[in-house]
Amino acid sequence: MGPFFQKPEATFCSKNERNPSSIDENNILEEWYVSRKTENTAFQCEQCGAQIEPLTNGSFRNHCPYCLYSKHMDEKPGDRASVCKGLMAPIGMEYSSKKGYQLIHECLQCGKVGKNKVATNTTQEDQLISFMKSVV
Repeated sequence: MGPFFQKPEATFCSKNERNPSSIDENNILEEWYVSRKTENTAFQCEQCGAQIEPLTNGSFRNHCPYCLYSKHMDEKPGDRASVCKGLMAPIGMEYSSKKGYQLIHECLQCGKVGKNKVATNTTQEDQLISFMKSVV
C-alpha cells in the first residue's frame, strides 16, 4: 500500500434486534481495497470496440473517450454494486464549479441517469474536450 492509501472510516452497529447480523469489518475493507485497486484498468469499449487505457491523471476512467459511452456499474458512485451492467449512452453535459465538466449518461437497459467527470490532462482525453479546444 502506498503512502496515500487510507482505508475508509466506518462505523458499524452492534448486533441487536434491528441489526440481527454482525458485519465483518475486515471483509468489507478488503473488498473496498480490491475494488479501488482494480478500478483504473484498461478495458475494451462495448459500444465502439476501442481499446481504452487507464487514466494517468490520478482519477479513474469509467467511459470511452471516443464514443463517450459508459457501463452501468454503480448504484451509488464508486460502489460497483449494479446488477444491471447495461450500456449507458451520453445524453448531455453540464458544468460544476467543483467537478468541472460532467457527461450525463442514461442506461439503455434500465433508464438510470448518472454523471461522470470528463477526462482531461491524461492520455486518451475525451473527444469532447478535443472538440471544444478546436473551436476556441
